[in-house]
Amino acid sequence: MTTTKLVSVKVPLKIFRALPDAHKGRSRFIISALEEKISQRRESEWQPTTARGRRMAALLEKGRAEREPLLDAEGIAAELAERKGKFH
Repeated sequence: MTTTKLVSVKVPLKIFRALPDAHKGRSRFIISALEEKISQRRESEWQPTTARGRRMAALLEKGRAEREPLLDAEGIAAELAERKGKFH
């Protein structure tokens, strides 16, 4: 079951008149338009704005080689099996 929230907004009359009538697909139309708009949004990459933030970003970048490539399910299982064998 999908959780929904009621949202009330004011729209210009010109836009309102272009919407489908109530009980004739208005909600589906609006939801579809919002989903399309959201899917086109590109998340901007975080950019530090302070000197401390830039230092932290540099440290993160330096450590990237140690953190990647990320393990898939098989890699995680192999890592856990290896650790269990070494420590127990």
